[in-house]
Amino acid sequence: MEKKLLVILFSFCAITFVAKTCFAETLTLDLAKLKVKAAAKLIEEKGEAAFPELRDPAGEFRFGEGKGYIWVHDLSGKMLMHPTQPELEGTNMLDYKDSSGFAFFISMNEIAKKYGEGWVVYLWPKPGKKIEELKSSYVILAKNADKEYVVGCGMYNVNKEYIKSLYPRDIIYSSENSNEGL
Repeated sequence: MEKKLLVILFSFCAITFVAKTCFAETLTLDLAKLKVKAAAKLIEEKGEAAFPELRDPAGEFRFGEGKGYIWVHDLSGKMLMHPTQPELEGTNMLDYKDSSGFAFFISMNEIAKKYGEGWVVYLWPKPGKKIEELKSSYVILAKNADKEYVVGCGMYNVNKEYIKSLYPRDIIYSSENSNEGL
């Protein structure tokens, strides 16, 4: 009986491991866009009551093998929700600039207000690193009641040319040219 129970337990563990390994989502631009759109819809439905779901480390908004997550700031630049850097919450991000002097949060807000959604390409250090690397973030404007939110997700080492090759109609701001688009 104990042997049968061990075989069943071992089989369950093996199936769980294989399922998690085989069905793990790789962080891609398509996945980032999909998750930002889903998070924006959730915020439009629930407002800030959606934040615990967006923060959940085991939830659907932590994805791409742990590399993908959603953050939310408002149009005044205040970081409202950041699941991997909660110390940023309450911080005004509008003065943040990359080493080229590009004020990328201002650009995120401009894209959100003017176009509703788009990409911002800038320099930002990977978690735990000090050296900046190329980062591309997709942002969408979400509205709930009388509040407006900028919902975003970013990934490293993706340049504007690659984004443009996949999404030729998407708006892209970068430090090189802050007004690319249609």
